[in-house]
Amino acid sequence: MAGRIPQSFIDELLSRVDVIDVVDSRVKLKKTGKNYSACCPFHNENTPSFTVSPDKQFYYCFGCGASGTALRFIMEFDGLNFPDAVDKLAEQLNMEVPREASSQRDIEQEQQHQSLFKRMEAASQFFEKQLREHDQKDKAVGYLKNRGLSGKAAKFFGIGYAPPGWDGLQSELGTDKNAIKELIACGMLIEKEDGRTYDRFRDRIMFPIRDARGRFIAFGGRVLGDEKPKYLNSPETPIFQKGRELYGLYEARKIRQKLTRFVIVEGYMDVVALAEFGIHYAVATLGTSTSEHHLRRLFKIVPEVIFCFDGDNAGRQAASRAMETVLPVLSDGIQARFLFLPDGEDPDTLVRQEGKDGFEKRLNESLHLPEFLFEHVKQQVDFDTLDGKARFDKLAAPLISKMSGSTLKNLMKGKLESIIGTSSTALNSERIIGEKDQDFEFHETLAIPTHATSTRLPRNERDLKGSISGLSLLVDKAIFSLINNPSFCTQIDNIEFDPTTEKEELLQALLTKLKESPQSTSTGLLTVILPWNSSAELKHLWEQVHSIANLSSDSQASAAEIKEALKLIHLRPLMKKRYALEQLNQNKVTRSKMTTEQRASLKELDRKFSKLGRGRVTLLMEDLKINEQLT
Repeated sequence: MAGRIPQSFIDELLSRVDVIDVVDSRVKLKKTGKNYSACCPFHNENTPSFTVSPDKQFYYCFGCGASGTALRFIMEFDGLNFPDAVDKLAEQLNMEVPREASSQRDIEQEQQHQSLFKRMEAASQFFEKQLREHDQKDKAVGYLKNRGLSGKAAKFFGIGYAPPGWDGLQSELGTDKNAIKELIACGMLIEKEDGRTYDRFRDRIMFPIRDARGRFIAFGGRVLGDEKPKYLNSPETPIFQKGRELYGLYEARKIRQKLTRFVIVEGYMDVVALAEFGIHYAVATLGTSTSEHHLRRLFKIVPEVIFCFDGDNAGRQAASRAMETVLPVLSDGIQARFLFLPDGEDPDTLVRQEGKDGFEKRLNESLHLPEFLFEHVKQQVDFDTLDGKARFDKLAAPLISKMSGSTLKNLMKGKLESIIGTSSTALNSERIIGEKDQDFEFHETLAIPTHATSTRLPRNERDLKGSISGLSLLVDKAIFSLINNPSFCTQIDNIEFDPTTEKEELLQALLTKLKESPQSTSTGLLTVILPWNSSAELKHLWEQVHSIANLSSDSQASAAEIKEALKLIHLRPLMKKRYALEQLNQNKVTRSKMTTEQRASLKELDRKFSKLGRGRVTLLMEDLKINEQLT
């Protein structure tokens, strides 16, 4: 349904549902004291570390950090996006989901979509019935058996048969003009110029394509004879966009096992064959290249995606394109790998030869993205010459620059400079010395609280690296306070800043959404964040929220301290530039090479920071040095 779901409805929905009932309907819970526990459904474990609190209406896993409300659990466990999870939970409670500002056009569009979903479901049932009962079913069943496909697998994937002839489906489902019109709209019938219609799919093995909620949205058909094309896909329709869907994704989530990775293969039979051998995490694109949308969707579910390609030149060129697509999507905690198959083999044939263990061994030994990137670029240059190394730098640096800021990006920069044996000219163009000054004003003389100086959190709250700066602690306290006191947002001026840590991203998301809905409850506030973050980041943000929520109540920040944290984050780029210029100025060799512009910039920055106050400068320098050590 078009239109945004009101926050007030989400709050009411969560108030009427019990997270215990939601989780227990999917994972058997055991009462332990005032809480409930189970082995975590989101990672493999033998000793229960998954806890559900009826008081807080919140779940948390001490093993993998999974946490959230009833809505979050449905999203993760059932593989749904936020609106679909709301719809599903509301349906269970017999609640109608309201939408804000739904126009008549939106309502009519939703009604059309629901009608098309019903037509596609009926078509799927028709094709499955033909595979069981049609006079020519034997050749279809024989084909599937020859491919090593069991009846159990065919049923699980809903595989069917489109019989020969021009009107098999139409005769069964096109009972009136409206039905024919809708079958045309969902791509099952083709209309000729003279107005006559006929079945799109004829004498083909049919593979139904389903969305995240299991609704039938399209089909892929594999010809049984010599007709062309070998594979025929549904056209794009109001309920199906090729660049957004993946074959096998719904089925992979349906297995109810903890997924840790996906492998992207080329064809429907590859997905089905791998599942037949117990590899239930294969998906296939639908006649298109893998898109950023595909990848972001997969990384919402798993931390690793493996691309599977032929080992020939065409396969490696396709891998190169996939690499360029995935680079902007990567962040710390997620990774991409590349598997190249032997000549003449595909996943279907290979898994039948080597079995599950053999194929998974290949997956485990596949190339990590950094390895593939540097190997791919190296093949394009003569690395034995200086010109070749310079070209290597020129080709590799733009690829690395596509990545968002992350530890992996920094490591790859270092690897590039190690490979070419010198500083990267191409990468240096990104560095801070060349950045333009921003205009910052320092007028307010708010004192830095004494309890915000450098410290260490208790062991169970400590960052893996150890030290936490005073600025980081201020950010923790700001988030804690906003979650517990949403009304604070009305006392805080709009201060723009560029987040560099996950907690700062969370702080920014909280401020943005609180400005829109300051009446949110603490539990409701967590749901506000859900639809607005990408998956890998979202997982970490929920972990951060949980760790912050466990801080004692005296760790809350005042509205003034929240402003202070925002101001310091806002100033950090200037401090970073000032620090870089100071490093140049302190070395005799580099000082003599400083430009007039750089000297003037340093002088102006010193003047500005002299107004900031020693406490703020100390916090910023401390934060800068700690982050520098961590990266």
